[in-house]
Amino acid sequence: MAVNQKKGRAYGLTSPLINVNPEPIISSRAPNTRDRSELGTPWVKQDQAAGDNVYMITSVVANVATWTSLGGGAGQFDAVTVNPGNLTVTAGNTILTAGDLTLGAGSVTVTPFAALGIVANNAAGVLSTTRGTDGQFLISDTATGPDWGEITSAGGTCVVTYPSANTLNIEATGGTANSYATDAGGPVAPLAGVLNVIGYDANITTDGATANTVEIRLADDVITVGALTAGVNLNMDSGICTISSNSNAIEAIYLHANGGTAEQIKIHSDQGTSVDSVSIESDVGGVYITSGLGAVDAIDLAATDVAGGISASFGTSGMEIVGTNGSFVVETGTGDIEIGVDAVAKDISFGNATGASSLTLAAGTGDYTSTSTGTMTLDSAGVLELNSSAGIISIGNKAVAQNIEIGTGGAARVITIGNSTGASQVVLNCGTDGVSIGTSANAHTSTFGSTNTTSAATIQAGSGAMTFTAGGIWDVNAVGAVTIDSTGGALSIGSGAHANGISIGNGIAARTIVMGNATGTTSIALNTGTGALELGSNAIAHQVRVGSVTGAANTTVQAGSGALVINGGANLNIDAATDITMDSAGGIFDLSVTGDITIDSNAGTIGIGVDGFDQAINIGTSGERLLTFGNQVGAAGVVVESGTAGMQLKASGLTSVEVASDTQAASTVTVSANNGYGTFTGLTTAAAASQVLTVTNTLCAATSAILCTVSDLSANDSKMTIQRVTPAAGSFSVAVLNEGSQAVNGNLMIAFWLMA
Repeated sequence: MAVNQKKGRAYGLTSPLINVNPEPIISSRAPNTRDRSELGTPWVKQDQAAGDNVYMITSVVANVATWTSLGGGAGQFDAVTVNPGNLTVTAGNTILTAGDLTLGAGSVTVTPFAALGIVANNAAGVLSTTRGTDGQFLISDTATGPDWGEITSAGGTCVVTYPSANTLNIEATGGTANSYATDAGGPVAPLAGVLNVIGYDANITTDGATANTVEIRLADDVITVGALTAGVNLNMDSGICTISSNSNAIEAIYLHANGGTAEQIKIHSDQGTSVDSVSIESDVGGVYITSGLGAVDAIDLAATDVAGGISASFGTSGMEIVGTNGSFVVETGTGDIEIGVDAVAKDISFGNATGASSLTLAAGTGDYTSTSTGTMTLDSAGVLELNSSAGIISIGNKAVAQNIEIGTGGAARVITIGNSTGASQVVLNCGTDGVSIGTSANAHTSTFGSTNTTSAATIQAGSGAMTFTAGGIWDVNAVGAVTIDSTGGALSIGSGAHANGISIGNGIAARTIVMGNATGTTSIALNTGTGALELGSNAIAHQVRVGSVTGAANTTVQAGSGALVINGGANLNIDAATDITMDSAGGIFDLSVTGDITIDSNAGTIGIGVDGFDQAINIGTSGERLLTFGNQVGAAGVVVESGTAGMQLKASGLTSVEVASDTQAASTVTVSANNGYGTFTGLTTAAAASQVLTVTNTLCAATSAILCTVSDLSANDSKMTIQRVTPAAGSFSVAVLNEGSQAVNGNLMIAFWLMA
């Protein structure tokens, strides 16, 4: 809606009606031609987003109001003086139709102007900026005014180039013989000496001696600040040729060939004999040589003299030769190849252990030597072979007192020495310390000799002792006769002080066992300690004879203070030609040894107290001893039964059962055993909240009977109780409820017993 503000009036004491200054109009928009007010009324536009401004009404003609901007809008002034300060025009036009625009200090900034441009005005007087391109000039025109233009040559005899910033290079391309071109057109003949080409430091001059001839020569010392171009060749017949540059740029000196596929850049010294006749040096930077040729000789370093060599030296940063999937070949003909042979401690590495990488070290008819004053290690993830096709393979053949170990690493392996081909032979020699074969404290089998019918095995000793020791069974077996004899000393079986049984002829086969002979004073002594001496006491019908009925032979069966029992299942026949004496002191006959007593059966049941008599059986009823029943091997089990008298378990200490356990920072543990417990850490079950704890157990079935408890090790008032135990195939779950007033802040433990 348009504004129409009336003229203001005021009433005073001396004058009844006086004019007053009009009040400003405050609005959020700018005024338009339909807005009315008293001339000179200010209009304040309040709009911070679009820009505040002040307007004043200056005229109303034909009902069209004119509001003049006093702030950010366009304005027309007779003269504007800004002193001091800056005049900035950010948008729009500044039009000065008459008068002066004076800026006493500061600067005039027009932001839409082009950077680094030149200010010019158009036909309407509007100022703007413009900038040309490389090598252009401002050239005036009567009709259109100045504009950017270039220097060109219509005849093609002048070339204008732009070698660097703010620089023009004008060159004549030449005309017909003995002539040069002008802008008037056509070649003209120069007069003698009228052409003078001045170069820097007067080093390019003309001869001027011959009419109609232009001769331009270079001075003895050519100095140029621009480019120097040679059309065909650039030669130096004498003196030292120095090409230098003081430009701090990547290509300060650039040798470039771009003529075709046969081009070549060559640095050649004809007569230099020193080691640095051709020298490429960089004081503080590197030397970089690259080649784009896709061939074997992309970069070729060659010493062509038959006695020539190539030397490369480097410092502590090392030397690196890196290839991209190409081979690396070093050939020397008859010369040696030496790597790291200087007398300085260092590491030398060949090859790598990645993927299918391989390493081959080969020698011809010469020797192959590997020497180390420290440890030498040969390690392979695959087969490791050490062969010789023509000579002897020697390990430890030097006279050095150091051990030799084969297969001593802690891993199960088969170690094979020798073969069964033809006359192959294995010889194990030793000095005075002996030979040990299979003497480690591990359960294993040691086999010597062959079972071939023609094979022979000899174990021999000189004047020293020959000892056979076995921690288990020692079996001497032969298809033919077995002879154990001694030509100079006693022949003893079981002569060591060991409480172990000695069996002779106890194999299940009908045989005659003969001990002793009837020659001279030969005697047989069967002695026992406190144990029994049994002769033919097995439950097989047979005759047992003790003693002789010949002459005055005596037979004595005696007992000390213990009982002497003779028991027969049928008739008991005691017969003698003289007296029979049986004597006992009336004591107890005791079977006791200081070592182990073993009752064992390889095929049948071992029974104690199975005869059906109501007599007590006491095992380990006195002394401080550990009683062990059963074992944990395979399907071994223990059954303890009791009649109406009941069963008692008495212990002065704890009665414990061996259990398995697992601890997890989760709600699931794994314990595969009948008895065990699981510890659950990190659980924070809130008060009145429930938690399901799972035990993975391969022994558990869906029908298992489980005895289970829960332990709450929290410091808080949390009371975890079992609500339900649910068995399943391979696991069971325990639902627990926190009936306390606080959350769990400690470990939970589930103890269980799989009863069925």
